[in-house]
Amino acid sequence: MKLAYSSATGDALRNELTSLATQEHVRGLLVLATPSVDITTDDFETTLRSMSVPVCGGLFPQVIVDGEPRASGVLAIGLPTAPTVTVVSELSEADDDLDATLPAEGSEAAFVFVDAHADANGVGSLIDALFRTYSVGLSVVGGGAGRLDGGDEPCLFTGDGVIKDAAVMVTIDQPIGIGVRHGWNEVAGPFRVTDADGGMIRELDGEPACEVYQEAIETNTDTTLHREDFFETATAHPFGISRLDGEPIVRDPFAVDGDAISCFGPVPEGEFVTVLAGDPDSLIGAAEQAAETALTEEPITDSAGTLCVFDCISRQLYLDEIFEREVAAINDDGWPMVGALTIGEIANDGTGHLDYYNKTAVVAAVSDSA
Repeated sequence: MKLAYSSATGDALRNELTSLATQEHVRGLLVLATPSVDITTDDFETTLRSMSVPVCGGLFPQVIVDGEPRASGVLAIGLPTAPTVTVVSELSEADDDLDATLPAEGSEAAFVFVDAHADANGVGSLIDALFRTYSVGLSVVGGGAGRLDGGDEPCLFTGDGVIKDAAVMVTIDQPIGIGVRHGWNEVAGPFRVTDADGGMIRELDGEPACEVYQEAIETNTDTTLHREDFFETATAHPFGISRLDGEPIVRDPFAVDGDAISCFGPVPEGEFVTVLAGDPDSLIGAAEQAAETALTEEPITDSAGTLCVFDCISRQLYLDEIFEREVAAINDDGWPMVGALTIGEIANDGTGHLDYYNKTAVVAAVSDSA
């Protein structure tokens, strides 16, 4: 896939994206912006509307360009087959009727981006609808968009402009291989979720959620949980939703209100969760395994293409200065590596699951062959 990275704004950015959009074999654009870019300006929306090909994308904490995270600029990825772009508006209000709004024609793969600050129930409804509509017949990758400290502000865009509380989906006829791994290990639990709504956990095993979480951490690790810096501790100790046939699905706690804990992504009442911990080697090894899986899936083996990586921004916050080791572990000399550091990841994991993850490395090997 043809790529362009720019730190320009206004007319200069428009010219660079136009140049990419008009190149041979570019039939659509994925546009991934960083918080250094003011996507709410008239100039930016005019740029989106001026493209001669379909556009889909979002704003993310960082982008990955040539295998390196960048905290500024815009990354544009040229899609070699004509995409179909679908918008799900008012994602927070999404329900079981969502299926009818999703495109049903056959496609190989889809990139799906959601407003990470939308109601977690709506995000869950979207994931459920995608699975009901396509089952394992569509390879899906993507993630949550938005500023890490953001909220009610636009973070997604299409050729019609900038939107919020929504999801955007672009289907393509390109084969892709997908690897999904996180490397976090269980240290306490399981605990039954006895009171929850969307991404807010109120009770575990019938007790106040924060009290159970605090005791689990302080009993099983050397960490002390302080509410005033809750996020810093929670970055190293996410929840895991138990699964019988794979790694637990990670949920990232980010705030505490009284005894209720808020997570990115839904935590259904009645599920069992564990408290997780990781170490750098296990996380980096998992990311490397995700890349190996993506590159060895049929029909990707022995082909050429691009690695599109959606890695969680909270993994970068946890690994800090050694995050470069994780990126290097994913990188493959024969495949250009691009993508974004997201607030939650979306993917099929190769075992029949389609989920919204946190703190997980998702690697998509996108073949150049149609």
